[in-house]
Amino acid sequence: LSEAQKSATKKPKNELISDVSKGDAILDKGEAMMAIVQSRFAKEIELKALLDKFNAAGIYPKEYEKVVSDFSSLIEKVELEKADKIDNDKDDLIKAMQALDIKSVQYTTLHASEVINLDTKSKGGEKLAPATFTIALEAYKNAENRIAQVPHDEDAVQSAGEEALFAARHARNVNEQVLMYQNQFKISVEAIVLQQEQQLLEIANGLAHKDLRDQPLDKQATTLATAASQLVQAREALAKAEIKPDAANERIHELEKKLSELESKLSETTENLEQVNALLAARDAQIKMLNVTITGKDGQSKAPADSKAVVVETSKTPPEKIPGASR
Repeated sequence: LSEAQKSATKKPKNELISDVSKGDAILDKGEAMMAIVQSRFAKEIELKALLDKFNAAGIYPKEYEKVVSDFSSLIEKVELEKADKIDNDKDDLIKAMQALDIKSVQYTTLHASEVINLDTKSKGGEKLAPATFTIALEAYKNAENRIAQVPHDEDAVQSAGEEALFAARHARNVNEQVLMYQNQFKISVEAIVLQQEQQLLEIANGLAHKDLRDQPLDKQATTLATAASQLVQAREALAKAEIKPDAANERIHELEKKLSELESKLSETTENLEQVNALLAARDAQIKMLNVTITGKDGQSKAPADSKAVVVETSKTPPEKIPGASR
């Protein structure tokens, strides 16, 4: 058809008509072949669309290029009417496309969690916060398995991704909190961080608030303090509401009791955090004093009589005296 257009003024009319007729015939054959391909490769065409939807070409370019090339080869065999023995090749292609489809969905859904977990591992998460980091890795693996079962159930995939991301963020925050303390202590302080976090979780549950453990401790405490303040306002509003006095007083009493318990827990957690920080500051001051006493201004080593007392006092801080450790 293109040739007919280019040479429309140079060829005899009967040749142009012949060219156009041949072109139309080839188009008709092509349309018929498209219908055959669409019917015979319906599953493969569907999988190809899913691979494109989840950007398999960008995520796994080599694997994508391989399956697309194999697919094109099978289509060409059908076009050339050489498709008598392609059933096994079709089965292999479908399996490869399905595997790549699942990998692409997993990557798209879980990549953020994977990045966070790798960062936590690079910062010593396996040693500093082993319990929490193990849970994050298990959540990631569980999410992978769930997605593999139903890669195109959007609700299930989203839920699996959110759980893995929550666990990854939680492990990262616990590890960072541990890092703040670990240089000052010769023991693991993950248990302390988790105990403080558990107290905040109990407060959140008491306030019917969502789990905040994927956020830093200080942010958790601030958010829960705001929620408790809102509970106070609700209590005052209830007291002013036009309901029966007896019912109102009973409800107010319940809220006051609940708020008192929550405020006590929040106060205890805040006090524990302050005590840990104070202990760290005192430990730093003792170490600096000891260094100055031993080294002296001229940089020469000295050993005064009272330096031993300082060493003894520093070394006698048992783990159970660390705020929150006994609990």
